[in-house]
Amino acid sequence: MPLANYAFYTGAILFVVADALQKTTSKGVLTWRYLSKRSVYTSIVSIAATFIIYGFHTFPTISIALQIALCSFCCGLGLLFYIKAVNSLKFSNVGSLAIIGNVINHLSGLVLFHEKLQKLDLLCFGLMSFGCVFQLIYSPNLRGAKYVICSSFFWTMGYVLLSYVLKQTPNVYWSVPIMEVSILVMSIFVSYFFYKNEILPDEERLSSVKGRLVLLLIALFIYFASLLNNYSFQQLPLTSINFFQLSLMPIGYVLSLKIFKERPTKVELISFLTGFAGFALFIFTHK
Repeated sequence: MPLANYAFYTGAILFVVADALQKTTSKGVLTWRYLSKRSVYTSIVSIAATFIIYGFHTFPTISIALQIALCSFCCGLGLLFYIKAVNSLKFSNVGSLAIIGNVINHLSGLVLFHEKLQKLDLLCFGLMSFGCVFQLIYSPNLRGAKYVICSSFFWTMGYVLLSYVLKQTPNVYWSVPIMEVSILVMSIFVSYFFYKNEILPDEERLSSVKGRLVLLLIALFIYFASLLNNYSFQQLPLTSINFFQLSLMPIGYVLSLKIFKERPTKVELISFLTGFAGFALFIFTHK
């Protein structure tokens, strides 16, 4: 198995851990302000680690850096809606609905990188998308489902464009600090100009010693996860990335049920099963 494949799966596991921690620490906190506090730690950790390990001579050209920053703003919106989603829905359900991002990812690969479409791919995409549509129609928490879809759209498109940029640069080392600083700048700007006077009581716990240690731990997980993830997007076609993401769907679903002790509703279960059926058919046709 190529190194990029191992990198993707390792990064995905680290992201799951970071996401679980972000779900628990972001409750009761204004989302934009939480994002800015979290991004302070991720920016410092990623800049320090990259400079110490790889040095400043690996920094990309100004043109590439600006392109990464623009992609990062799109990813930042995806992260914002993701945090809103995990605070509105069950963790397992967010992962189930986020499968729509794989459809967007695969179709983007076809359009931007001229990757191939197989005979039954459209049926696979239809089954994967059905769960999202079904929940939008029957879910009592329509806002939460919309957050997931917005998150999947912005996060996927951000990484699709980032994949194109990363393939033009010899290394991905400074892509993580550039991304995290870009998200930090965006979140601070929005928090200051639009939510300056909004303070929620639970925000104080993020300033405690325990809160800071958890944010530091999240930053470490995110740095290594993002570095491995960006390397995978640089080395692999989007169709392969899409396949790997889908292969983690049932594992992530089961683990989230165990960690947060959640039980799916009938609507959520139907959504998961149709999405998984689309994934199974996708594997069968691409083996």
